[in-house]
Amino acid sequence: IDLPFHGQSETICCDDFNEVCQQLHNTLQAQIDRPFYLVGYSLGGRIALHYHLFQHNPLLLGTIVEGANIGLETENQRQARWQNDVTWADRFEKEDIKEVLKDWYQQAVFSDLDFAKKQQLIQKRKSNNGKKIAQMLKSTSLAKQPFLLEKIKNQNNLYFMIGERDQKFQAQAKQYQLNYQLIENAGHNCHWENHINFTQLLIKIIKSTSI
Repeated sequence: IDLPFHGQSETICCDDFNEVCQQLHNTLQAQIDRPFYLVGYSLGGRIALHYHLFQHNPLLLGTIVEGANIGLETENQRQARWQNDVTWADRFEKEDIKEVLKDWYQQAVFSDLDFAKKQQLIQKRKSNNGKKIAQMLKSTSLAKQPFLLEKIKNQNNLYFMIGERDQKFQAQAKQYQLNYQLIENAGHNCHWENHINFTQLLIKIIKSTSI
């Protein structure tokens, strides 16, 4: 499912996590009439996480999130993140998206990607509307997401997938003792970098937990 302001959902707007989760809920109810698993990557993973924890859906069997942050603990961290996201949003709104993406993929979380892989991702993402991406960055900034650890602790059908080269999210998973598994030969974007291992692990989780 394309997120608001992205791809085929470019004309769909949202102001915060609650609204995008309600939009997701409406879509799932309209499209799915049998038990299912929800899978999300990065921002999509954070939205899937929020949906899993706050939106009741009796058909949801479990949620699998890839490279997703569970939130920031302190107000100082949230303020710093908000300033960072606003800076990126300003660039996406005013500059050529291809040029902004070149810098976006220079961030530390993508440091394991070589030049060719970064170019592939830029080509894949450059068709998005920069002004829309800017809106989404501000609407769903990590600064606006609650710190979810206490709620996550009570879940037994929530799974985290992390690339073995993704040091940032491995550190988060270890620090907070999350239920996670590593994807070999992959960094932050592990479903793209090692889709075979990712898919195998996804199927394994689903088979082990299906009713």
